[in-house]
Amino acid sequence: EYVQTLGCAVTIVPVDRVGLVDPDDVRRAITPRTRLISIMHSNNEIGTLQPIQELARIAREHGVLMHADAAQSLGKVVVDVEELGVDFLTIAGHKLYAPKGIGGLYIHRGVYLPVFMHGAGQENNRRAGTENVPYIVALGKAAELAELALPDATTKLKDLRDRLENRLRERLGTRFVVNGHPDLRLPNTLNGSFLGKIGSELLEAIPGIAASTGAACHEGHFIVSPIFVALGLSEEIGRGAVRLSVGRFTTEDEIDNAARLLIEGELGA
Repeated sequence: EYVQTLGCAVTIVPVDRVGLVDPDDVRRAITPRTRLISIMHSNNEIGTLQPIQELARIAREHGVLMHADAAQSLGKVVVDVEELGVDFLTIAGHKLYAPKGIGGLYIHRGVYLPVFMHGAGQENNRRAGTENVPYIVALGKAAELAELALPDATTKLKDLRDRLENRLRERLGTRFVVNGHPDLRLPNTLNGSFLGKIGSELLEAIPGIAASTGAACHEGHFIVSPIFVALGLSEEIGRGAVRLSVGRFTTEDEIDNAARLLIEGELGA
């Protein structure tokens, strides 16, 4: 939206009902004026993983730069910039247990990026401002520990997520619907809709669970997340959506307790 104010033409490529981009749609959207393709490595609400390698190959074939936002992915699944074939990759430190307020931008060697914050010559003249060295060190250490934890962390996260999903499905049946791709999604993310409920109201009644919802209340009206609008899902699914996440330090007991609280809250027990 910002670059459009600078006069750039932007094409928004649609997704299907599970949040996947069709590489053929991307190929058809490229014109001789296209300079950049930008896409999430994984979606922040439903966890769907995109076919980054294939999209990067299409970008290279057309001489277009490729950016992927891997903020949600790092530490949960293997992210290798060489294997992905991207020119740019962004990460957020707090998503892998580094402090909030630190992130990183990978730039492929040989790709020129103009200065976007002017002043002194920090960050190889790319971004002025004194570096936050303690946070940079913390991000590096967090990334090192995350790499050491993989791939076992991926398996553990998936097992915990599936345990929670199965508990909810068993008790709630068709009143609980999982959003996003059934397989191509982050191992730690479970986005589900409690049909007939409003996600925010359900969570308000369960103070023991911290989660995010698929709709926000504004002056008595519920505004469904743009992600659910893009998926083409019903308003009922959007209003009842809750994103539940597990982490490297989550336990099975915590999963079972969360499932119990959610089931009791949904059933009004």
